[in-house]
Formats: sequence, structure tokens, C-alpha cells
Amino acid sequence: MENNNQKDFKELASSEVRDLQLAMRHFFINYPQEKLKGVIWDLYRGWVFNSAEYVEREEIKDMLLFYEAILEFMNDVNNYCQYLDRTVLKSD
Repeated sequence: MENNNQKDFKELASSEVRDLQLAMRHFFINYPQEKLKGVIWDLYRGWVFNSAEYVEREEIKDMLLFYEAILEFMNDVNNYCQYLDRTVLKSD
């Protein structure tokens, strides 16, 4: 996805990139993949429980699709962090 609005784009210094990489790494240290799946499921389940009386079935379906997409995204980010651990961050 291309951002045509250049004023919103900010170049990151190498130290900022490294800070982002370390933040992602520590996220998955604090929330391993299996624990993260459970936390995200609890969030989805709580949303369904608290909103089931007033949302349409389509909204529940959309939230379930989002739940599945966020799991896939978190898996991708976790894989990326493992790659960083083997390459860029291996000396830490």
C-alpha cells in the first residue's frame, strides 16, 4: 500500500529501527504464541458476550474474520521476530 501523503512519512534512524525490533522481540517474550492465541480468543469471546444482544450477525462474522486475521498477523510478526533473532539481533 502506497502512502501518497509524504508529510505523514517519517524517516526512522537506525536506533529507532533497532528499538522497534527489540520492542517486537520483547512482546513475544512476554506473550508467547500460545498464550497470545488465548488472550486474543478471550478478547473476541468477551466482545461477543458483551455485544451479542445488540449487534447484527454480520458484525459478529466481521469480528470473527478480524480475529482470524489478527492471529495470522501476529504469527507473521512472530516469524519475523524469530528471523531477526537469528540475524540482526543475534548478538544481543
